[in-house]
Amino acid sequence: MPSRKVPNVEAAYELFKEDPHKPLSDWAREWDCSHERVRQLREQAGFDPISAIDHEVAITIIDRIRDGKYKLTVRALYDDLPIGLEKFMTWMKEDPAIWLGVLEAQQYAKAKEWNPDTKQCRKCAEVLDIKQFSRSQKYKDGRQKVCKLCKRTPSDRVLRIQMQKEAMDALREKLKNQDI
Repeated sequence: MPSRKVPNVEAAYELFKEDPHKPLSDWAREWDCSHERVRQLREQAGFDPISAIDHEVAITIIDRIRDGKYKLTVRALYDDLPIGLEKFMTWMKEDPAIWLGVLEAQQYAKAKEWNPDTKQCRKCAEVLDIKQFSRSQKYKDGRQKVCKLCKRTPSDRVLRIQMQKEAMDALREKLKNQDI
């Protein structure tokens, strides 16, 4: 005798459509049925198996790697995605195009790490064109950490020292004039 909590195929379709990445085990607990029954309902409703490769998710991961924000094995890369590192590694083994995409993205990110187009200034925190930074052999990307404009404009500390120096000069002049 079937459980009264298990929905029919039409109702299951609507539920699966609302939350397509919810694990089958969660549905099984909610409906008080077996994991296998939920899998069968999902299949009857016309949804791909959860293990099927989602190319949109794969492209999102590859783009994030290409941007240089994440490395392949950093778990934060997968935080807002419906899969984890292990599942993505399985996808890479199953689909050579994904593996090649990741490889190309890693190579591109590494090349940009050594030769970036833009850079963030450590002082003003603006993202500027790489030409706005002086050359330096000291750093990996061959550029200074502070932009040329920030190097030209004096810092608050320098301005404070200049003001103190001017005040001292004014005092010296005043004392010199009083002695005469």
